[in-house]
Amino acid sequence: MAVLTPQQRNTLEAAVKQARKVAEQGAFNALQAMAVNHPEPYAHMEATDRSLRNSLRSKARLLGDALQANGAQEINQLSYELAYETWHKMLFAKFLEANQLLMHPDGVAVTMEDCEELGKEEGYADKWDAAANYASRMLPAIFRVDDPLMKVGYATNDRIKLEGIIEGLENAIFTADDALGWVYQFWQSEAKAAINASGDKIDGEKLPAVTQLFTEPYMVHFLIDNTLGAWWVSRNLGKKPPVKFEYLRLLEDGSPAAGTFEGWPNKTADVTSLDPCMGSGHFVTSLFPVFAALRMHEEGLTKKEATDKVIAENLHGLELDPRCTQIAAFNLALTAWKFCGHYKELPEMNMACSGIAPKGKMEDWVKLVGNVKDPVEKARMENGMKMLYQHFQLAPELGSLIDPTTIKADMYTASFEELQPVLKKALENEADTEQLERGVMAAGIAKAGQLLAKKYTLQITNVPYLSRGKQDKVMADYIEKHYNEAKGDLATVFLEKMIKANTPGGISCSVIPQNWLFLTSYKKYREKLLKNETWSMVARLGAKGFQTPMWDFNVMLIALAHTKPTHDHPLTGLDVSEAPNAAAKDDALKTAALKAVNQKEQLGNPDAVVAFENI
Repeated sequence: MAVLTPQQRNTLEAAVKQARKVAEQGAFNALQAMAVNHPEPYAHMEATDRSLRNSLRSKARLLGDALQANGAQEINQLSYELAYETWHKMLFAKFLEANQLLMHPDGVAVTMEDCEELGKEEGYADKWDAAANYASRMLPAIFRVDDPLMKVGYATNDRIKLEGIIEGLENAIFTADDALGWVYQFWQSEAKAAINASGDKIDGEKLPAVTQLFTEPYMVHFLIDNTLGAWWVSRNLGKKPPVKFEYLRLLEDGSPAAGTFEGWPNKTADVTSLDPCMGSGHFVTSLFPVFAALRMHEEGLTKKEATDKVIAENLHGLELDPRCTQIAAFNLALTAWKFCGHYKELPEMNMACSGIAPKGKMEDWVKLVGNVKDPVEKARMENGMKMLYQHFQLAPELGSLIDPTTIKADMYTASFEELQPVLKKALENEADTEQLERGVMAAGIAKAGQLLAKKYTLQITNVPYLSRGKQDKVMADYIEKHYNEAKGDLATVFLEKMIKANTPGGISCSVIPQNWLFLTSYKKYREKLLKNETWSMVARLGAKGFQTPMWDFNVMLIALAHTKPTHDHPLTGLDVSEAPNAAAKDDALKTAALKAVNQKEQLGNPDAVVAFENI
């Protein structure tokens, strides 16, 4: 696995921070040049520009920008969206080109030099404009060609500044496996510092910036190897796995220390995974090659066949921030194409933003179901749209904590799963741009609802860390009502939500703070988990487990199976807290002595503290 060196990471960080400032200023300039924020268009504007201006103003309102009484349109949200899209369209094009995956619409891989030559012939502003447009055609689910923002051009001087930033980065940065994972954290780093300095309560809008944290590869692979890897080995004892499970911990008899995985399917094809806080997709992209290798081994699939089946059947992801969702989708696409060795059309990904709320009036959303001929079916679909509209009003605050299973679809109300294809079909010939934008948003929300309503064999994530005292009132009140015993931190709340969404015997695992193993305020929650869930593995990392400024968090890696523990179940774990840094902890996880204590006996410890030693 090729990863960024510390120097390359610093260079990328500086570039992304600079790019955000340039992109945001350029976006504001471009929108102002089109009079998007003015009450009236400029007199010299032609009909096509006036039409685009109207589409942009409609999109601004859907994003939450207010229309003033005098006709002036706020463009703060729209400007940020344009800045993000413009920079990342260029950035993604460079990632593709550096990995020999940037495809011309004719089906031929091209370099930036080719783009310069072809761009002149095809009427693009320059090579970057051509490359970004080729990339957007390859990724229609990420960059919609019918999105009005895709038609906004930056002024020449603003565009040249962005191009210079990308050209100043060495090619090796774009071929490193972890580069995309750092991009979003760097994009948000200055916003994160400002939010933390303000002392304000954290709401859903601020949460991604504050809690976004690049998960170290060793943490990701330890959890994968001791869940998916341990399951496969437990089903195939004595056989050499087709994947090297470097972090898999075994007992003396050769069986996995994490347990026997009762309740799991017997075939990889039937194992479903979800990352409910997927960020830029680190867990999803790391799971992809493992699932693919296991399915190729079991089913005799080619790389191409395995790629399609794993994306369509095994991998699922949700994320509060729509921009992070976009990066995760691109990250998975890039990983899949590199795995295949070439570009190929990919199936629809089971990834969605769980943080989008319907904007506007409910009746406008109901219209999106279109002209369904059967009146009974039409009524079901319209009731389903009303359900979707009402249920996702708190989505920007709660994201993946929303629980659609509390609403049951029936003969009078269509499910989220039923709504999605109907919405897509209704949008195919939609000419009204505002209706189209609302429809695309609705289809995404329906997809999120569908994923949130499912049960999963494996849930795996780095949960957001946010203590109760820092949560805003909406978030804190919802958590107190629905996750009272786990309410001390958003991290434990997400652990509880994951457990609820597991299949019987399914496993929830996470990178998570370890203070709730012993703090008195979590006593009831510990007792609940010790009595009702089987603890598969605990690895205490302690402080300095991250290479970033978040290094001082005391964290652990934990896996819990959603099944009652037997009276003699051994809680297995290891402790690498004394290792001084991330690299040392990485090494220690492979060799540190395993410890086992009786899980039910932990209830007899003072305050039911979980410990691997007598206390």
